[in-house]
Amino acid sequence: MYGLLFMALPEDPQTPVNLAVESVRRGFATPKVFGSTETSPENVENGETDAAVDNAVDDYERELQNAFQESKTSAVGVHSVSPPLKRVVKNSGDEFVTMTFVEQSKKLCSNGMVKCVIEHIFDGSRYRLLCTDDQLASVGLLHASFTLILAGVAAPRIGNPRLDPPTTSEPYAEKAKQFVEMRLLHRELNISLHGTDKAGVCAVGTVHHPKGNIGVELLKIGFARVSDWSARMMNLLDVPAFRVAENEAKVRIRST
Repeated sequence: MYGLLFMALPEDPQTPVNLAVESVRRGFATPKVFGSTETSPENVENGETDAAVDNAVDDYERELQNAFQESKTSAVGVHSVSPPLKRVVKNSGDEFVTMTFVEQSKKLCSNGMVKCVIEHIFDGSRYRLLCTDDQLASVGLLHASFTLILAGVAAPRIGNPRLDPPTTSEPYAEKAKQFVEMRLLHRELNISLHGTDKAGVCAVGTVHHPKGNIGVELLKIGFARVSDWSARMMNLLDVPAFRVAENEAKVRIRST
């Protein structure tokens, strides 16, 4: 589904503007080619004319192109001679070895914790992270992108309908994913990295949230199980809380 989004700007809150057009005008985006403007069968059935559809698209494209030319003339955003911000993302496996990133984070980052933004949640215990820690800039690992396995827990896996044959999600997988998304997604948090998985592809670590340990919280509500192999990488003093949380969930489920 496609649509237009309008918003009010702080400098003129009474006049809504097209968000896409304004983004292009400020150099934050560039216009795309929309392709064919042929009238769909649905439009014909609804009595809409080719001219009405074409005119709407033409007007929108004209606005975008005018904003595009204005941003280039003003040399703003991506059109500036020296853009103030430039992010070069490096992907684990392709451009750096995950274990190297783990070792450098322990060596260079304060208290051994690296600052990252959690960009994607695969399931309750596997996330895609982007490093935003300036302390790793000296070794070229600022904006390193990698997959994190949450230490000490294993959440149900989300199914993949694109596989042949497609796989279905395990029980409570969607609820576990939603639980984590609400608390971690798009947040910048400190991460302690303990090591990697057996293949050396994914990092294994602990997410430090101001309100508690997300692994313990998943175990408390029965959305994950203790993972012995990754728990062995953790600080031994942190593991008992995981065992207690899992046992409490088991007792609560049996009593209901």
